Amino acid sequence: MLPAVYLQYAASERALQTYLGMEAALREGSLAAREIEAVKILVSDALGCDFCSTVHAAKGRRAGLTSAVQDAIRGRNATGDRRLDALLAIVSALLRQPGTLPDELLADARGEGVSDQNLLDLTLAMATIFFTNITNHINET
Repeated sequence: MLPAVYLQYAASERALQTYLGMEAALREGSLAAREIEAVKILVSDALGCDFCSTVHAAKGRRAGLTSAVQDAIRGRNATGDRRLDALLAIVSALLRQPGTLPDELLADARGEGVSDQNLLDLTLAMATIFFTNITNHINET
């Protein structure tokens, strides 16, 4: 059985190819699986995508995100992992307000070892899950 997202994207070969390419690039990128899943949990929660929230909660557990950490992510609270918290603060800021990020968020992230490559991969993670979330909203997955 194919996951619902593949069936949705099957209506557009370009969309399916793009989605698969984005996911492959993300897996091969600079973020750990737990960081990717944390981003996907946060974005899915913020956009109200119950389907993706459920899927990424399970994937998050397999990537090492405990239920307590996932609850912290959904509640926009500290997880106890300073690097992860710095990444999620950037995601939250980008979701909350348009425009340039505050310098202190970037400085905090850099202080936790976040590189330019990490920041670009962070935006890729956000774009990938946003793409999936809004597709699910259209198709009522």
